[in-house]
Amino acid sequence: MATLTVLYTKPESDAEAFLDEYRSDHLPIAARFPKMTSHTTTVFTGTPRGTEPPYYVMFVGTWASQEDMQAAMGDPSIMEASKHAMGMTQKYGNSAEMLVGDES
Repeated sequence: MATLTVLYTKPESDAEAFLDEYRSDHLPIAARFPKMTSHTTTVFTGTPRGTEPPYYVMFVGTWASQEDMQAAMGDPSIMEASKHAMGMTQKYGNSAEMLVGDES
């Protein structure tokens, strides 16, 4: 299986507003990614040591194959999600890292 992971750092301003916008506006866009078989979102609250985590939100989308995921990368929904994510990170003062991988 192929995965797309997006890691968002904690916003400099209004983390709750970021999370509300992420859930209400961003996730519905991501749910339209072609051939995505599942997706999850994790909101990090801390580390085992009791410190602030390096990331605030993690999205993981899963496809049956690398080919399906690569084909989805050209879809307008991916472009819309990327543009929306950039707008959110600019608005809230955080950043996002995108990673692709193979689930085993």
